[in-house]
Amino acid sequence: MSIISFIGPKGGIGKTTLAINTAAALTRVLESTQSNRPICLVDLDLRLPTIASLLDSHPARSFYDLFEALANKTYQVDFLRAVYQMLSTFRRYTEGTIEATDPQLQKQYSRYQTLKTELFHFGGFEFADTLHELFLRRGEVQTPAQLREVADLVHAIPLDRLRAIMMKADAGSRPDPEDYINHIEEYGFSLIGGEVPILGKREHRKRINQPEFLLLFLDFLRGVFDRFEHTILDTPAGGVNHVSSLICQIDQVAFVFDLSNTLAINGSIDALHTFIDYYEDFNADYARGQLTGIEKAYIERVQAKDGKAAVYESMKNKQLGLVFNRLEDLKEVPPALDRLRQYLDTLDKYHQYKKRIHILGMVPQNKVVNITNNRGSLFYTMDSALAGRMDQIARGLSSNMQNCPALDEDDRVILSYLEKYKTNSRFRVFGG
Repeated sequence: MSIISFIGPKGGIGKTTLAINTAAALTRVLESTQSNRPICLVDLDLRLPTIASLLDSHPARSFYDLFEALANKTYQVDFLRAVYQMLSTFRRYTEGTIEATDPQLQKQYSRYQTLKTELFHFGGFEFADTLHELFLRRGEVQTPAQLREVADLVHAIPLDRLRAIMMKADAGSRPDPEDYINHIEEYGFSLIGGEVPILGKREHRKRINQPEFLLLFLDFLRGVFDRFEHTILDTPAGGVNHVSSLICQIDQVAFVFDLSNTLAINGSIDALHTFIDYYEDFNADYARGQLTGIEKAYIERVQAKDGKAAVYESMKNKQLGLVFNRLEDLKEVPPALDRLRQYLDTLDKYHQYKKRIHILGMVPQNKVVNITNNRGSLFYTMDSALAGRMDQIARGLSSNMQNCPALDEDDRVILSYLEKYKTNSRFRVFGG
């Protein structure tokens, strides 16, 4: 299982186009078939997903449907489960079987104070009035010892009945990733994404900004990752965003480096610096146990499944690869590399990253523009030379960048690598 994130300094530089064509190239490089489905492309632009439209694919269920299920089913059950655990512990305290200093009571008291009741659907819940009053009186309960002030409410909800309601609601409350995976037979890879309906955009924007729902979404993605050999994430512009907690699971980062002009080169270097800063801060906070919020909650779930050692190794061994885009000639590459090396050296980071930043490949701008402007975003099926360049990128990613030159290699070695791409001898139109 390998998770690859495509990031870029800004929108409009070809990141999504390259992610789409890399999925196509990896499909061919790995000899994909529908039965094993090793490649999945995930459109992580939750606000305005576009890949499904670009590929003229219309999945039966989109992220809009997913977040609707997470909000109206999954979260509701998780809320009831939290209430059940909370009331069970509170009863033990009010009955005198545990002390106010008990760690479990402290944990459940903290949960009592922080649960977002506005996201729970009280209407139709059998004990809605009692539960609502219990939460309304949170202000009166300043310490765990004061839970005795609401003991009547704690005991007014029968736990056996609450458990039965919870178990009934739990059936089918977890979205099945298979329901959202759209295998595109024509292209050979799978896609998760889909457009947000016009009338649902306002509610969708609210949902994707709720940490509680985002955490459930990240859990859903873990189920997706387990089903594929390679998952490609088309990450929103900038690379550090509301789903950045996935940094603990991403194995390789493909950074789209814009060479169109001096400002673009400077912007690409600055964006790469921003990503490195975020990665280092996340890593340091993780090592010190100082992560907070959704990042802390998510990494704890990943650790529970994979183990702390596996998470630590993933964080430590992340690989960064550069894909040069919007250039006209190979001679534009060495000056950009020199500028990047000098920039990292000024930050005293060159020696740390010189063997971790690799050169994945390059895509000439003129051919891409000509094809994508006239025939859509998937150029892999339309030009054998471009297909060869995408194969080079795909082979680099499939080897975890071990076949790619690192930043500290001589420019002549890097240029030789970039020139060695092979025209795709197996070039043919998908579905042919």
